[in-house]
Amino acid sequence: MKKIIFIIASLCLLTISQTYAVRLGVKTGVNLSKASFNREVLNPDNFTRFQIGPVVEFNLPVVGLGMDVAVLYSQQGFKIDGNSKKNRSIEIPLDLKCKFDLLNIVGVYGTAGPYVGFKISGDDIPVPSISDQLKYKTFGAGLNFGFGLEIFKHLQVGANYQLALTDDYSLRDYSTKTKIWSITASLSF
Repeated sequence: MKKIIFIIASLCLLTISQTYAVRLGVKTGVNLSKASFNREVLNPDNFTRFQIGPVVEFNLPVVGLGMDVAVLYSQQGFKIDGNSKKNRSIEIPLDLKCKFDLLNIVGVYGTAGPYVGFKISGDDIPVPSISDQLKYKTFGAGLNFGFGLEIFKHLQVGANYQLALTDDYSLRDYSTKTKIWSITASLSF
């Protein structure tokens, strides 16, 4: 009886592993973020930082559809008069991915899906007149949209836009959402 159960379980795992391709990897990238406040209150500039973390990709090889999930340590913020406001968070994007292989060497892909972010820490704002009034929210959520190239089925290089649906900062009676463009690279094993 144990042998029969073992054989059935092995066949099921073999069938699942041939149907669904699972790849583990590391994702890293450069974030270009900017917070948009009312210009009369605060006029921030773009701020460049990074993101890094593990990624898991699930694919249905037959149809080119799949999804990927990452847990990213991410830095973002903005600059005011040359001084920067840097925030650190853990972001978890869950993206639906559509891939098309070209000549089995290069592929193109598009992604879309939700993300959530949890604040780890943040720097104090370097402008004394508003530092006690500017608050960085501890939770954020939004949507990701991206596209890119996959080379030799192991290296993915792409661009991603994060559209916040929740407010990231509040200042007096104003609140704002951060807009983030990212250039990313993922290496799958």
